[in-house]
Amino acid sequence: MAAVRERNPLFSPAVIFLGALSLSIGWGIRGNFGHESGAMIPGALTAIIVAVCSRREDWQSRLAHAALFGGLGYGFGGSISYMYPISFTHSGHFDSMFFGYLTTFLEGGLWCAMGVAGAALALTAPRDRLAGIYVPLLFVLGVLFVKQFGEDWLDYALSPDRNLGSDTWHRQEAPLYWFDADWLAALTALIGVCAYDLWSRQFGRAWVLLLLLAGGGLLGWLVQFSLDKTDQLKPLLDAVVIPQGDLNYIDPTTGQPFPVEELMTNWPQFFGDYPQHVGWLVGAFTGFVVYFAIWGQWKNDSGLFAAMSSGWLLAFLAMPVFGSIFMMEYGGFRMTPPRSDDWAGIVGVFLGMLFWTWRRGHRLVTLAGTLGFLFGGFGFTTAQLLRTMARIPGHPSRTSGENSPFLEHFQHANWHSVLEQSQGFCLGLATVCALAFLWRRDPARTNGARMPEWTTIFALLFTIFGFTFMNLYKVVGTWTGGDNPTMPAWLKAPLIEFIELPAITWFNLAWWAAAFAALALCLRNRRQPLALLPASDAGRGQLLWLAVVWIMVLGNFSRALPGFSEGRLITEWVVFINACIATAMLGVPNVTPLAAFAARREDVVEILANGRRDSILEPEESAPDVALPVATEPAVVPIAPKPRWQFLKLAAIWIIGLAIAIPAMYGYAKAVDAAYQGANVEPLQYAHRRFGPDAVWRTKPILKHGEHR
Repeated sequence: MAAVRERNPLFSPAVIFLGALSLSIGWGIRGNFGHESGAMIPGALTAIIVAVCSRREDWQSRLAHAALFGGLGYGFGGSISYMYPISFTHSGHFDSMFFGYLTTFLEGGLWCAMGVAGAALALTAPRDRLAGIYVPLLFVLGVLFVKQFGEDWLDYALSPDRNLGSDTWHRQEAPLYWFDADWLAALTALIGVCAYDLWSRQFGRAWVLLLLLAGGGLLGWLVQFSLDKTDQLKPLLDAVVIPQGDLNYIDPTTGQPFPVEELMTNWPQFFGDYPQHVGWLVGAFTGFVVYFAIWGQWKNDSGLFAAMSSGWLLAFLAMPVFGSIFMMEYGGFRMTPPRSDDWAGIVGVFLGMLFWTWRRGHRLVTLAGTLGFLFGGFGFTTAQLLRTMARIPGHPSRTSGENSPFLEHFQHANWHSVLEQSQGFCLGLATVCALAFLWRRDPARTNGARMPEWTTIFALLFTIFGFTFMNLYKVVGTWTGGDNPTMPAWLKAPLIEFIELPAITWFNLAWWAAAFAALALCLRNRRQPLALLPASDAGRGQLLWLAVVWIMVLGNFSRALPGFSEGRLITEWVVFINACIATAMLGVPNVTPLAAFAARREDVVEILANGRRDSILEPEESAPDVALPVATEPAVVPIAPKPRWQFLKLAAIWIIGLAIAIPAMYGYAKAVDAAYQGANVEPLQYAHRRFGPDAVWRTKPILKHGEHR
């Protein structure tokens, strides 16, 4: 077979810039909404750009799936305590600055790696395997949806007479509080995927599960009872329950150490409230784990969700929970004490994803996650370094007198938003480049490889209405709250006076009416193509990008309008202008599918026989154009065991990448320290120290009945 050679369009400057700008727009908006849902938007936008501009008909046909999985992947990092590592980098304390750059690299790497891996899975997985994974995904999303409503009820059931901790600044009072982390979501996801496994086996051996739950619970209760009766329980608790704070630090407001009984510990609040139930709960959960470890079949690649959720729990237990026992001299095995330790769980998610994808043959995804971690880490930290260096002119630490009006205005800009949009741009560069490395390694698929329509409709609607709703419903609180609300909190229905509903209810009704209208159009399009939809997948992808970006840009702008000031120009106005630029650029890259991907079926046998189906770590050719292998779908191609040297090459990428990253972070910290001569870049309340006598975990520990830090 004569090799067909084409250039990689994802390495063109226009595509790289458009993908980076898309993620910058989403990241600038993410800062106003925060958390997991905010990070889903930029991940989805850049994944769409990569799929559309790939000029691969098979990737373009999966762009809705890339948006869904890319957005979900980026959402994982949203639970990490974002700004604390960055605050370490401008603390003026070198050890804390170096640690800050290392941990900023880690969080940026995790954010990008999971987003890139999600998009890579959607673009490169065999059709049957990608289609099959949707059913366990629905189980996981379903139980997480129930958890959103059930968590408050469970809090109340555990502590009916106490503040539920629903107030952000008193959330540590909630019985389910544990290192301010999303452990309950990880546990819920694990339960969801296990429920799918049980359902997929038609509840085979369910009686064994019940037996192990009961037997494990009974055994756990007996162990706790025996330890208590033999006076061994208290020494055990003293060894594993560690107060989170410096017991010798003198609180300057009282002149006394912080009360030990007021300090949080390395275990959930309800363990202390209901110690008599800990034994049987741990025993029952152990029985649950044993059952699914032995009899779990993990059909339809549901093992991915099991690996990620169990990885979250194992890493969380290993590092901040048990690891802190041996490291309390340094504030525990924690990245941002006293703030959230979700970072440890996301490390476990990332490692679980790498392990599962390598073992199950999705080695393109393993490679993408690796490159995403390294590229994203460098991009995230470099943006922070550049932001810090840009503030040197007129900085108070470098001037003896008053600044000129120009420099004074310059110094008082909204530098936080500058950082977020810059970091988004760098993460976008990392995302596009990491996925570009897969372009020639992933065999092309013929037109028979299209996904089942119901999965595409689900991915499309969840991206347009699910991702955006999880952010924009919060806008209603801005409209109805504050000192100058722009609309009443309750509204009466037109013409019918006795119907009066909260503003959020009217918002929800309108939003989901639009979603159902879109669903009706999708179903109609299955029977008869709609004239309003482009005929090509690339055109539909551009329309999807436009819908998501402008829903979010305009919704975000409406959020800022009630209190708009010149300080918001760098955020909402710049985001709006960038969205206009990106919209204009959407037509610049050539998105016409390449003829090289329309291979003949007789070519397929030769390519597969030559082992090109999974050759993901082959060295690049020196020429700028590359050969494109081809595969057919829906047949699943068995993946032969790979030579050990391929694993060694992947390990070499990690070793070389980290060997460069660690000294580079040291150099970043040295550069900032020299530029500012050991002074704080930010005021003390924003320049936290991780180490030393003034470390924030010593001076401001979280107290059970105080305000959360």
